[in-house]
Amino acid sequence: MWAAVVAVGLGAAAFVTGLTGGSAPRTFGALIASWLFFVGAAVGAVAFRALFRLINAGWARPLGPLAGTATAFLPAAAVLLVVIMAGAGIAPWIPHPEGWLATPLLVARQLAVNAVLFALAYGAFRATTGTQAPTVRTSVAYLVLFAIVLSIWAFDFVLGPALDYGNTLIGPFVFVSAFLAGAGIVTLLGMTRGVLSDRQRFDAAALLLTLSIFWAYLFWSQYLTIWYANLPDEVAFALRRSVDGWGAVVVAVIVLVFVVPFLGLLNPRGRRSPQVLRAVVLTQLLGLWLNCNLMVLPSLSAPGSAPFGLRDVLIALGMLGAFVLSVGGKLSPTARPAAAMA
Repeated sequence: MWAAVVAVGLGAAAFVTGLTGGSAPRTFGALIASWLFFVGAAVGAVAFRALFRLINAGWARPLGPLAGTATAFLPAAAVLLVVIMAGAGIAPWIPHPEGWLATPLLVARQLAVNAVLFALAYGAFRATTGTQAPTVRTSVAYLVLFAIVLSIWAFDFVLGPALDYGNTLIGPFVFVSAFLAGAGIVTLLGMTRGVLSDRQRFDAAALLLTLSIFWAYLFWSQYLTIWYANLPDEVAFALRRSVDGWGAVVVAVIVLVFVVPFLGLLNPRGRRSPQVLRAVVLTQLLGLWLNCNLMVLPSLSAPGSAPFGLRDVLIALGMLGAFVLSVGGKLSPTARPAAAMA
């Protein structure tokens, strides 16, 4: 807990000191990237619970309440969203605030759609004792809203700083990445709390393997279209992410999010091993955080700047600290053993 508090303090200090001079857009970019990852993981965890309210999968039942604990981060996420929206007018992280991205419209849109998503998640899916499971109708509504709102995230936070780039697949890529992060968080919590039997853990690993393959499919679909069409409004976005060290980040994202899970979980022995699954989940979460930075930071960085600096890392650690303080406080001190639940 104390480490998380210190991380939050360091992250806040790094953000405030980064608002001076010409580094404000890059500083807001680091905040946006980490916000997309951590808030995406939180609402993705809720989407995990909503999905398995519709699918009668016995192995996922113990993970439902743990998925609901991620909603504890949403109040902090709302405050951070207000900070990001304030930056749209003072940083600015939107280079040309006009039309769809005009500051009043952007702020109103983001505050409105996220308020609805957060309210539904917190009101219907948070983990509390003595409450009934979410209804099927509520679960369907949340999943539809989840896809729509995170697509709007993609249009505003990824395409907004890069107005010369058009990509209609970026919405599904963002919300599938968030769902994958949420599923990883829920699985990690389930293993830590000891609520998964060996068979349940095997099924959770199979789901993560499937989601990793689907994520790679979406990644490849975007790259193949850009490479084949060779259009200026698409190639420039990709080329910017191949210079100044970002090419290594692209390779790292592919390896951490797809290659490592594929090699580690394709073999049944890997899916049965708790050590392998835990290492794969942690590796994949790191890769998904890098992916959020890859989508946002190059568009807001000066040419020749390094992919990551100390300020970027401290802002991410601050967000991690806030996530741990929020979610950790909602976890019960003891958990039912998996053997007893089986």
